[in-house]
Amino acid sequence: MKLLRDVAIQHLLTLEPHSSLRQAAKSMSGRGVGSAVVMELGDVGGIVTERDLMHALASDLDPDDVKVVDVMTRDIVSGSPGWTILEAVKTMIDGGFRHLLVMEMDGPEGIVSLRDLMDSMAELIQEQDASA
Repeated sequence: MKLLRDVAIQHLLTLEPHSSLRQAAKSMSGRGVGSAVVMELGDVGGIVTERDLMHALASDLDPDDVKVVDVMTRDIVSGSPGWTILEAVKTMIDGGFRHLLVMEMDGPEGIVSLRDLMDSMAELIQEQDASA
């Protein structure tokens, strides 16, 4: 079974808390990712996701004036690099979120999306079918 360390995107997109929502959207779009880690004074302060951006725009917030610190999720649920894919999927489904920060000690090691995990599970199934 693959572990989170095998699937996690190692090159995290990080943003400063004072970044505008427009800057966040441009950065996320440019990297082709659905989330960014918000760093505050060298530590993880939160995570901002495409869902956060969508809710802000639907609430008529100005993407040039509102900062990511105003819409980010502060209470981050994270996983360990040694977690299995199934542990991560269960945590994400139970928590109702689509991105999981992978943390070791107090530092971010990577991030995975539900899509990343489903792709990995599909690969495992294909490998098992091919070897059967």
